[in-house]
Amino acid sequence: MVRVTPPDRLEKLLTAAADVFVAHGFHRTQMDDIADRLGVSKGTLYRSVESKEALLAAVLEYADNPEMLPKTGPLATRSLADVSAIMRARLSEAPVQLGLRSAASNPTTHHSIVEVGDEVERFAAELFEMMSRHQTRIMVLESCVAELPMLASDWYAQGRYHLVDLWHQYLQNQRTHITTGSDLAVLSRTIVEVLALWAVKMSWDPSPRPYSVDLKNDCAAMVRSLVTGG
Repeated sequence: MVRVTPPDRLEKLLTAAADVFVAHGFHRTQMDDIADRLGVSKGTLYRSVESKEALLAAVLEYADNPEMLPKTGPLATRSLADVSAIMRARLSEAPVQLGLRSAASNPTTHHSIVEVGDEVERFAAELFEMMSRHQTRIMVLESCVAELPMLASDWYAQGRYHLVDLWHQYLQNQRTHITTGSDLAVLSRTIVEVLALWAVKMSWDPSPRPYSVDLKNDCAAMVRSLVTGG
């Protein structure tokens, strides 16, 4: 009898792999764990992917845009060096559309605290959306990079700390309209972590609670309050 591969097998494989990577990190994740989560034998798993490294690369490349997955055949053979290259490419793409990036580099003079508050809220909503679009990549990287030094420096420099630095530069540009007495470096890190918590990490709660249906705008308003007092 000819084996028929379900058309959504690769997408389900990446979902299962992401769950296991988040739960166990990279080194403690075994292919048996992923096969069990997917409900197949390990031999069946190896017909779709050659190694754990290749599977991690595929998660980072396709998990948040499964429509780009290859339609037939196994996933490409990849090494940890390939994983690193994919991560760097995704990180370089992620902030390009952020208005925050332009405002941090090319400061605009605002005449009132209301104008700054409106802009802060808009930038926070944009960052929330960006994080939401990449939530699987972000969560898997957060769970695995501490074990993979070749990924860690790029992830922190180009990922998390890059966003923190953008906020810090922007807030320094607008400091005459900022009402908080907090250190701006601390405030910048807090903004990034608050948005990551709600845009990414809450989706991975094992027993999620119902929250606002408008999380993006609620979080953006929260950030505005941190910066300008509401």
